[in-house]
Amino acid sequence: MNRYALVIEYDGTNYHGFQRQQGLPSVQQTLEEALSLKLQHGVTVIASGRTDAGVHARGQVVHFDTNVDIDCSDFGWRMNPLLPTDIAIKKCVRVDENFHARFGAKKKTYVYRVYLSKIHSPLKQKYNHVCFYDLDVPLMQKACAYFVGEHDFRSFMLSGAQVKTTVRTIYDMHIEVSEEGRQLDFYYTGNGFLHNMVRAITGTLIDLGRGRFTLEQIPEIINSKKRSDAGKTLEGCGLYLEKVYYEGYDNI
Repeated sequence: MNRYALVIEYDGTNYHGFQRQQGLPSVQQTLEEALSLKLQHGVTVIASGRTDAGVHARGQVVHFDTNVDIDCSDFGWRMNPLLPTDIAIKKCVRVDENFHARFGAKKKTYVYRVYLSKIHSPLKQKYNHVCFYDLDVPLMQKACAYFVGEHDFRSFMLSGAQVKTTVRTIYDMHIEVSEEGRQLDFYYTGNGFLHNMVRAITGTLIDLGRGRFTLEQIPEIINSKKRSDAGKTLEGCGLYLEKVYYEGYDNI
């Protein structure tokens, strides 16, 4: 049996998240059906993690097993015509039988995109959170430092979510500014993320930028471990799974 990893990109607009759900369109089901058709046997993919409804990915990683010898050099080119245009295989890599897309992931990078505009933008709002307020971006950038390191991020988790621990480590967090200050890309790299964590932190930073919080309140919000103390959770359309990192697999 051979094990392969795929790097996939998808527009999550038309899907109820990555994970297969009965009666609802998902990225997993769509990908598995295409792979099963191509390889002529049932295929189950294991992903690095779930993405919620409407969330996008540029670098989601999945693995699957098959008794077929796959030529990775052009597998994406041969597979993509079997997939809808909002899902694409970017890379195929033969991996060790012990490779696991989820449990082997050492860190991940997410990006949340915010577009600043006082005019409604139908095209931008499909792939960004469109913000109509003036924001103090330097203050927001300064606040990023408070989130870096190991913290209990319970204040930014979906209420009622069940996890073993709410402690996570963020290795890098910063905001990149483009389009003459109108496009804000919030980068998060960490060893793992709680449900809605990135969307809630970004919402909190936007509230800081518009004056609803002070800089001094940010560490207090983190330490309170109360979801009600933080800002709102932004919609899924602005969130992208950018990259997943594995030890010994720089080619993924």
